[in-house]
Amino acid sequence: MKLNDLREYLYNQIPLSKAMGLEITVADISRVEMTAPLELNSNHMDTAFGGSLATLLILTCYGYLFNRLDLAGLESHVLIKEGNTKYLLPVRVELKAICLAPDEATVNQFLTTFKRRGRARITLTAYVEAGAEKACIFSGEFVAVKA
Repeated sequence: MKLNDLREYLYNQIPLSKAMGLEITVADISRVEMTAPLELNSNHMDTAFGGSLATLLILTCYGYLFNRLDLAGLESHVLIKEGNTKYLLPVRVELKAICLAPDEATVNQFLTTFKRRGRARITLTAYVEAGAEKACIFSGEFVAVKA
């Protein structure tokens, strides 16, 4: 899926992504990277609002999974089942979240289950960078359901 197509899909399906100023800088089989400007996502301390950080992390994982299914030619709905965010450092720069693909065996098992049952779940992780350090780390279970 092209970057602009994925962004427009998120803007249409999850309007909060547009309000956040979300942009997708990488979307391929191995990762998804998204950014959002601090100005639209700041709090009273001039740092990134925790809710914006959590949302960006969830959207990055969501975007990875939706894109990965699309690249496999599979139409789906993606939902989050549960998640956990750890806030490690304040973010005072543009928000940048990265979701790296799980190992190949995990992805293959997920895709096989999805094709067989029309439904599958997978745990994904993402993090927000603040310079050279990780400012937030997210782990969540996502469910894909055949469209």
